[in-house]
Amino acid sequence: MRVHPVIYYFFKNFIRLLLVVIFVGVPAAAYYLRVQGIGFGAKEALGAALSGPQIEVQIGKLALDPFNGLLARNVVVRETQSPNRTLGSLDNLAISINLSQLMHRALIIDRVSLFNASASIPLSDSDPTARLKIQDIHGEIVILGDRLRLSLLEGVIAGIQIKVSGEILNHLAFSLAPSQGSPDKQDPLAALNTITRALGELTFPNGPPTLMAEFEVDALHPESLHLPEFRLSSSRILHKKGNLEGIEIKGSFTSGTLRLPIIQLKDKQGSLQASGEWDLHKSKAVASLISTLNPTTFLHGFMSSSPAIQKLEFTEPPRLDAEMEIQFESQKPQFHVTGSFAAPMVLFDHVGFTDVGCSFAWKDGIFYARDILVRTQRGSLEGNLWIAKDDLRLDLHNTIPPTDLIGLVGPKARDVLASTEFTETPDITVSLRSTNLDFANMLGKGHLKLGRTAMRGAWMDSVESDFEIANACATFTNILVASGDGRATGSVAYDVGKQEVRLDKIRSTLVPVDVMTWIDPRIARTITPYRFHTPPSLAVQGKVHMNDPTKNNLGIQVDAPTGLDYDLLKKTLSFGHTKAKVDILNNRVVADVKRGDLMGGNVAVLANVSINPKDPVFNANITLSRLNFSKLTDLYFGYDDSKGVISGQFQFNARMKEESQMIGKGNLKIEDGNVFAIPLLGPFSYILGTVIPGVVYNNARIATADFTVGNEKVSTKNIEIQGRGFSMYGDGSIQLLTGGLDMSMRINAQGIPGLVFFPVSKLFEYYSNGTMADPKWSPKIIPRIPVFGGGAAKKPEER
Repeated sequence: MRVHPVIYYFFKNFIRLLLVVIFVGVPAAAYYLRVQGIGFGAKEALGAALSGPQIEVQIGKLALDPFNGLLARNVVVRETQSPNRTLGSLDNLAISINLSQLMHRALIIDRVSLFNASASIPLSDSDPTARLKIQDIHGEIVILGDRLRLSLLEGVIAGIQIKVSGEILNHLAFSLAPSQGSPDKQDPLAALNTITRALGELTFPNGPPTLMAEFEVDALHPESLHLPEFRLSSSRILHKKGNLEGIEIKGSFTSGTLRLPIIQLKDKQGSLQASGEWDLHKSKAVASLISTLNPTTFLHGFMSSSPAIQKLEFTEPPRLDAEMEIQFESQKPQFHVTGSFAAPMVLFDHVGFTDVGCSFAWKDGIFYARDILVRTQRGSLEGNLWIAKDDLRLDLHNTIPPTDLIGLVGPKARDVLASTEFTETPDITVSLRSTNLDFANMLGKGHLKLGRTAMRGAWMDSVESDFEIANACATFTNILVASGDGRATGSVAYDVGKQEVRLDKIRSTLVPVDVMTWIDPRIARTITPYRFHTPPSLAVQGKVHMNDPTKNNLGIQVDAPTGLDYDLLKKTLSFGHTKAKVDILNNRVVADVKRGDLMGGNVAVLANVSINPKDPVFNANITLSRLNFSKLTDLYFGYDDSKGVISGQFQFNARMKEESQMIGKGNLKIEDGNVFAIPLLGPFSYILGTVIPGVVYNNARIATADFTVGNEKVSTKNIEIQGRGFSMYGDGSIQLLTGGLDMSMRINAQGIPGLVFFPVSKLFEYYSNGTMADPKWSPKIIPRIPVFGGGAAKKPEER
């Protein structure tokens, strides 16, 4: 059939126009609607359709996507009652409209899809940066009347992959609870912000963790939330304060009860296995756990401000078993925890402890640990501990040497332990009660038993004592100290509050320097020169201040039957039976030696010695009674031909280690002595033997002299020697260090020779500027008379 040309023309052009519209107009329109969006109030109408009584939805742009249909962008959700309060924002929201209802002029949305969407939920009204960000959102939400079904919703929150499905009833009634104004109730959004920030510090090198959950909830009754199953799993988790190799949590929340049958955490050395249940209706939670995780890294990381925690290291994973019950009925949760702890090896400040463990319980703020056990290479510590409000109780039995625990004590105790040595394990039992950890509030008692021990280098073989602690004072009673054949008994109180050491009824046969070294090394240094042949008997009573020597008041009675050695002028004096009283008053030691057998005679000494290191002075008053003159000259001058006895008195002042600079005075008397056996006077035997024959070897009846000491020399003005048939008078000085002489002597004959030589007595005056060993006497008046050398007088057959 032939078509009319006009009809054919119109039909052909219509087809061309239709093709242009299909292939050009439709894509162009679609592109325009996608880029520019749909106007005419469509986005407002869809926003109103998505809104409800409690929330308001605003769409920034509504576009038409050829593949996804209507696409809402820049969607903002606000609270209806508070328009300034944004509940969240998201993009790429695909909307499906019920076309059948649209034909009846009703705009009803029955499906919302999200793809490659992101959301941002504010978590703080005051901090705009505090936001919960959800990335890579994919999911489909089906709206069936008052029921909203999430077939599957996926997204990434703080690096965690979330997969959620479930239903929400009465979704239009949803409202977000306002921020809590009460200080004792934490804002849920603030808690969520804290959790988000904490999760942001984690990294997941092997991929993000996965949280999968199914739920059902009625928006009118949020407490109806039902989670039949949820699961959180992750491989390695890294944090700057600690790492985990894996985590897995499985649980459910139904009928107001949270059940967690599986909680598992792993690190490179162990794992934590736990389970628990929280009944919200009963406000009660219970849990149990078994852990073999190594907490060292986490403790160091999360408790970096604690110096003690930084010194703690578990070289092997400890085991922790615990059962917990928590009641939330009151404002402050009530905890009840029981369990046990065991650590094979623990280091604290590089000190090793093994088999560390205990059983423990914590309830209503009361902590109790029993069967506490700590071992070291040289001992163990066992005990029980009770801690409650204003109630601290501790019962311990310890065989660990305190020096092994030096890292656990403060600086002052550390200084004491640093100067102490234990070659054997101690045995210490103590029971303490207190309101806190302050030593001043502690009450207790115990028993101490030590083996061979040294304090400040002074050793003792054993120590045993009872002790009590009260009023910041540790009092040791029934003390028995043994060292060699020596023993010491009595009581000692270390009063930390008054900073003093009190000694009561101390009886000792120990080495005095050792005893004083234990008490106060400053006092020990002052009595070190007194070297007893065997330990003397001591009776000690009084106190010594720990810091202020001016508060010292200590009395010591000394009885040394076998005597002692003492160095004077670089020579050792060996005393026999010696009795003395020593008083330590303020910062001085006053020693009163009432009897000291020396060289066949007796010596009495009253000495006053300063223990002030800034003023190390001492003075003494020494009385000699009939000492063997021969022994004395042999000791100090190296000759023993002199005879007789010497008596005298000497008072002097000096500084420690500067004895040659001493200042003093005294007097001497020699009876029945052979004075010419002294090298100093030996040359006069020649003169007397020539002038008065027969007097050379007669002993002097008496020789006396008063003297002074100063400027490193001994000076005298009245030397007088009386013998049978002669007398000698002299004056001068002797240098202490060199023995140099500056001395004059005059000889007077007695009887008929004295009358004969009296007119020329000046001719028998002599002068010496030699030394004690070689005096070099020469006459004053007649210089041509030969000079006499030193040495003792010669016997007749040797002339």
